[in-house]
Amino acid sequence: MDSTRRVGSVTVARLTCPFCGNRFDRDAKDLLPIEPQTQNLVVGRPVRSVELDYDCPYCSNRGILVALVHTDLSWGELAKEHVQTAVCDNGHCPQRGLLQKLRPSRVTLGSLNPV
Repeated sequence: MDSTRRVGSVTVARLTCPFCGNRFDRDAKDLLPIEPQTQNLVVGRPVRSVELDYDCPYCSNRGILVALVHTDLSWGELAKEHVQTAVCDNGHCPQRGLLQKLRPSRVTLGSLNPV
C-alpha cells in the first residue's frame, strides 16, 4: 500500500502491484491487515562467496581445480563436506589422467566464517 486518502466519506488506499507495477485504488475497508512477515525469518551465519583451490594429493600439484562456492560453513565443515573430482595432468604424478576425489586445499579469494 502506497498511501491512503479521503474521497468524500470513504478512505481510499493507493496500491501498487509488486509484480506488474500497475497502480490502483481500493476502499481501505476492503483490505485485510497483515502482520509483518519478518518474525518467521531464521537468523544464521552470513553466506560468503569464496574461491577454493584443490591440490593433487599424490604429487602436490597446486591448483588443479578452482571452484567458486557460496557457503556459510567454517573451514573445518567445508573441508569435510565439499569434495570434488578432478584429473591431474602433471607428467610426474603417479595418478596422472585418473579421476581423483579432492578436498579443498586453501581459500584463494574471500574469507570463511569462524568456527
